[in-house]
Amino acid sequence: MKTTVSNAIAHALINLGVDIVTCVPGYGGTDTFLAYNELSMRNLKFSYHEEAAFTISHSASICGKRSVSMMKAHGFMKAMNSITDAVYSEISAGFVTIIFEDKSGKHSDSILEIIPILNSIPIQYIQADTKNIYNNIIEAYSESEKKKLPVVVLVDALNINTEIEFQPKNNLKKSFSYSRDIYKHVVHPMLSEYQYKVYIANKLGGESNSIIKPELPIAPLQFPDRAKNIALKYETFFKVFQNFRGDLVTGDTSGLGVFAFPPYNCVDIVTYMGGSIPLSVGAFSAGFKNVWALTGDFGFISAGTIGLIEILQRELPIKVVIFYNKQAASTGGPQINKKVFRQILAGFEKNIMHISNPLDPFEVDSVLKEASSQNEFKIIIADYPE
Repeated sequence: MKTTVSNAIAHALINLGVDIVTCVPGYGGTDTFLAYNELSMRNLKFSYHEEAAFTISHSASICGKRSVSMMKAHGFMKAMNSITDAVYSEISAGFVTIIFEDKSGKHSDSILEIIPILNSIPIQYIQADTKNIYNNIIEAYSESEKKKLPVVVLVDALNINTEIEFQPKNNLKKSFSYSRDIYKHVVHPMLSEYQYKVYIANKLGGESNSIIKPELPIAPLQFPDRAKNIALKYETFFKVFQNFRGDLVTGDTSGLGVFAFPPYNCVDIVTYMGGSIPLSVGAFSAGFKNVWALTGDFGFISAGTIGLIEILQRELPIKVVIFYNKQAASTGGPQINKKVFRQILAGFEKNIMHISNPLDPFEVDSVLKEASSQNEFKIIIADYPE
């Protein structure tokens, strides 16, 4: 088959059965994303920020769907908040990020050499050969699934419209399954040493299953004092939330992560602070329809708002719970500007529900029950006293 590089990439993704595709517009990526939409007869939406785009695709791959995220080198730097945690949360299906390099800098703010950056972070990359780009994409998914890690493919955007020839391959699609495993999918300080050992084993192509798993602590009493004290404040909420948790729950790296552990088992996937909302979009896109995202107020302001845009433009009925305690409790307790919090949420008034006293189990139950009964996007603010 003779076609352009952008079409060849799109054909490879379609032949592989890659269903979850995110892209932030940029030189090279825009053409490829539009080619994918045209060839697959879909109408996927562009993303507005690379951190959210990367996280959505990463989450989908955890949940058992091959996924891809497309961005420029500059955008990859913007996604680094998510990337640095992604290597410590094993994927179930292949996840590839295609970086379109603008080596001349004529379509970017500046010239950014991405290879030195990739060499300094724990992520594998493949430098694509223009004439062999179709096979390079297939190779990247093979590597990603073998090592259970994200893989980057570097494409020279200057060649995106170059005509090449390739032989399409059949029988590339494969089914994957997700099963809850907080050792693999919850990035947490209590598991950090174990998850680092697993990452090293996977990176080197070793057998990570032989690494001894630490015993899971009982939440919240067997956690360090700071985490325990934060979690005790949230305990009433989670005792009720257990009855409403739905198919999958995403969380942030914060005090909320404690409730991923037994006996609550209320959070399934956790990466970076503020990542729960784009993680929930990825889980929903992968087929889980009753999805909740739990975030602290600081995490929400710092990064979670990016994910709200993705929920809105996809019109997803995800439930977001914001634990509004007016401080960055997990990072020393700096106070949060209440005016900023209110202003950010001003445009979501019709979506907002309030738990005025989250220490009252009856009120928590009533609000969660009402939110669960509605097949639409809701933001539930649990308003904790200062």
